[in-house]
Amino acid sequence: MARRPRDNDDDVSLFPFLSIIACVIGVLTMMISTLALAQMDTPDVVLIEANEKVTGELSVAEQEVARLKKLLDEKIGPGAATVREEVSASEKELTELAAELEKVHKQLEEQQKVKVVIPQLDPAQRESVASMQSQLMDLTEELAVLEKDLSDRKEASESQVTILPGGTGVNFTPHFVECAADSIVLHTMNPPKRIRTASVVADPDFVALLQRVANNVNDSIVFLVRSDALNTYRTVRQICVDREIRNGKLPVVGAGRIDLSHFATQKPATEAKKK
Repeated sequence: MARRPRDNDDDVSLFPFLSIIACVIGVLTMMISTLALAQMDTPDVVLIEANEKVTGELSVAEQEVARLKKLLDEKIGPGAATVREEVSASEKELTELAAELEKVHKQLEEQQKVKVVIPQLDPAQRESVASMQSQLMDLTEELAVLEKDLSDRKEASESQVTILPGGTGVNFTPHFVECAADSIVLHTMNPPKRIRTASVVADPDFVALLQRVANNVNDSIVFLVRSDALNTYRTVRQICVDREIRNGKLPVVGAGRIDLSHFATQKPATEAKKK
């Protein structure tokens, strides 16, 4: 049989072009796969895998710690929470103390940096021991003179107290009671007795004096009133008035000792009447 003749000698076959496209796609696919597999072995991937591994181990460790804490609480009992709180408070306190200690150390370091400069004194201006001893002796002698002068003034002041008559009469036997700022002094006793103002009503010697004056017509109490003893005088005088006991007063000028020698030389009123 004879070969069929070709219709057109100019026909083009597409097989070679499609083969090339397929090969290129295959090569690109293989290259992409190779690159992806190569990136799986990079350091970043290794670090990520290591991090995930450590995270997993840490989670397992935390679970184990929680299990151990629970087991410890079951064995210790209700006091476990309290113990943990105390431990936490102690740790906090230790932390604060450490911070404070560090602060003190810093202050000490700053103070150590400060230098104290002591000025140098000229040797010619320094006092010798002999000079200071001489000054001490002079001051001691001066002090002795001043003390003697003060003692003389005190004795002179005590002997110069003046008592002025105050219209209490002369035909009676006086019993002197000194009125001070917060007390009275019974000059009827030897030595004179001092009684606080708040205790005069309960004092047996003062009560005995009141009874004596009340039982003798010619006896009377004479209050020697100092300048700062007005309240005391009013208190003891009111006691006499309430009991109808004769009394009078004499002002005392000065702050020294009272001298009653003048009244001691006078004779009682009863003796004067007998004569």
